[in-house]
Parts: sequence; C-alpha cells; structure tokens
Amino acid sequence: MFKKAVLAFFDHFESYLCQILLVFFVVIIFMQIVLRAINQSLPWTEEIARFAFIWFILFGACYATRLCALNRVTVQFMKAPTWVLNSFLLVGDLLWLGFAGVMAWYGYLAVLDLQEFSYYTPALDWDLGYVYLVFPVSFTLMCIRIVQVNVMKYILKIEIADPDQESMKESQKSLADGGGEQVC
Repeated sequence: MFKKAVLAFFDHFESYLCQILLVFFVVIIFMQIVLRAINQSLPWTEEIARFAFIWFILFGACYATRLCALNRVTVQFMKAPTWVLNSFLLVGDLLWLGFAGVMAWYGYLAVLDLQEFSYYTPALDWDLGYVYLVFPVSFTLMCIRIVQVNVMKYILKIEIADPDQESMKESQKSLADGGGEQVC
C-alpha cells in the first residue's frame, strides 16, 4: 500500500508541483494588484512570481511528457502501417531525449558558473545559481519521463491514452447524448 502511494506520488510529482506553483504565483500577483490599488507595493512580488511562472512552465512540460500530451505532427502517418508510425515516433523521442540531455548538461554548467561567480536577484537577493537550478532538474526529469513513456509503450506494451483524444471523445459523446447545447 505504501509502495503504491509513493509510486503514484512520483508518477504525478510534476502535476502536484505545478498546482502549487500556479496557486502561488496567482496569489502573489493578486496580492500585488490589490496592494497597488491602495497605493502600496512590494518590490519582490513580481520577481518571485516570474520565477514561479518559469518553474511552472518547465515542470509543466515534464508533466506533459509523462502524459504523452506534447504536440506531434502525425497526420502523414495516418495511412501508413502502425510500425512506421511507431518507428518515426521513437526516432523523434530519441532526438528529443538528446535535446533534453544537452539542455540538462548546459543548465548544469550554467549553475556551476553562477556558483563560481555569484549573481543575485535585485529584489529578493537570491543567488541565481539556485534559481537556475530548475533547468538541469527539469530537463533531467524530462529525460527520465521520455524513457519511462517509451518503456511503457514499447516494452511493457501499456497503451497511453492521448489526453486530447480522450477529451475529444468525451465531447463527442456528450454531444451525441444530447448533453451539449448548440450555439449558432
């Protein structure tokens, strides 16, 4: 039971982190708007909201990788055999894995440079080496997710449902059942 809970947590880690970051930066921005309306302001809110937003984007990309929800152009394979589609998707994933690995490596080198020659954020006075740590962490996690998804698809033969296709099927079903309203 505990093992399943831990595995489920790590399988959806990025989702939980993105939810926290989204709520955090929305609250911070709302607080800044309210304070500006009463002629007050906090200098650090814009900076921390920007960092949270960038972290949100990068970890959101990792989560989209886990869900197989990133955009791909596959219309050219509609009439081809399944093995052709799978072969090209695998080659694309290998290229993507290489790109993510390069980004993780150069992100790591950038963090090392920022640790050696420290720069600090203007409002928060944070070491940018810690702020930029998101790049090697998120791209390494993306590499792990790319490998995980391909192992699930090609080795374990687990069918991963495309979230866009699933939502389209649900919409079509609700329209067919008469649950949707027509708008002219």
